[in-house]
Amino acid sequence: MHWPTSTSLLRLRNLIENSHFLTQPMASINTHYIVSALGGARVKGVNTKELLKRAGIPADELKNPKARFNVERVALLYDGIAKAMNDEFMGFTEFPIKSGTFELMTEWVSNSSTLEELLTKGIRFYNQITDELQMSLAREGEHVYLTTTFRRPELDTEHFYIEYWHVIWHRFASWYIDRPIKLLATYINYQPIDPDEFALLYRCPTDTGGKVNRIVFHQNYLELPLVKSPSDLHSFLKRAPVDLLTIPGEDTSFSAQINRLLEPKRFREGDMLELMSAEQVAKSLSMCSQTMRRKLSAEGSSFQQIKDELRYSLANQLLKRSSPKISDIAKQLGFSESRAFSRAYKEWSGLTPRQYRNARL
Repeated sequence: MHWPTSTSLLRLRNLIENSHFLTQPMASINTHYIVSALGGARVKGVNTKELLKRAGIPADELKNPKARFNVERVALLYDGIAKAMNDEFMGFTEFPIKSGTFELMTEWVSNSSTLEELLTKGIRFYNQITDELQMSLAREGEHVYLTTTFRRPELDTEHFYIEYWHVIWHRFASWYIDRPIKLLATYINYQPIDPDEFALLYRCPTDTGGKVNRIVFHQNYLELPLVKSPSDLHSFLKRAPVDLLTIPGEDTSFSAQINRLLEPKRFREGDMLELMSAEQVAKSLSMCSQTMRRKLSAEGSSFQQIKDELRYSLANQLLKRSSPKISDIAKQLGFSESRAFSRAYKEWSGLTPRQYRNARL
């Protein structure tokens, strides 16, 4: 299996216009990830109203599918579910795994020297102590695939736990090397119930036709040293799962740096998108275009992909409004005609611009 290209999987990239989503912690989490999190406890007869009460989440507000809840409250809920059931799998597997298992795993991996060693040990730990899931870490070219397979995936009917599980490992790994790991892609074998919120969690292209569930990142991260001390780990565990639900700090990758150079400070209806050429961007970074392309390739990216992702995000901003015509949006984004824009947008998202607009409206 190969990492997806920009023309096939630019789906629901980071929604930059959503002001509730911050670069540092995720300020809030929507209703879906609360209702779904309670699914395992509800099936096993746990009093979910009491769990919500202890976390300070009003049950009546869950009737609004667009409501958002403070991440600290959501973390209290997740922790409360696990402790009430003595099951860190939160009721989404046939057999539980005792509370404290994740902390025990962190002690086991804490003497690792590189991220690869940490992930290898952590995966071995879980594969050894439980049959409810199996994990693997595999390289293919410059890309690394972290894959998880649940023994009984039908117990996770809304796919909450597989999403939460991969978020945990991504955040934990990013924390230990003290830099955000840029995900290149996610593969899932289902359709997300809330695609927008899923995009906020992972911020990368998604392939919903995968045979397995996995996240993908560049191999360079595996070689990075671990920079956290035992006292840092102790503080981290005291705040878990809050810190496991937050997005690591600002993306400092080279591709993110170029994206910030290209992205217009303000983009409104009627504005014309004017992007610098690869040569102009390279010159502003005091390097030749060949060096710039080589550095982007090392991150699994390209200049064309960054431009496509930017156009896609801006197109979504405009398509959410009913006023601009699709032909005008195409012109704003630099397409010679609306048909060319429609073809490109369908390659990025799997939908035509009109289909996306109708769905949003």
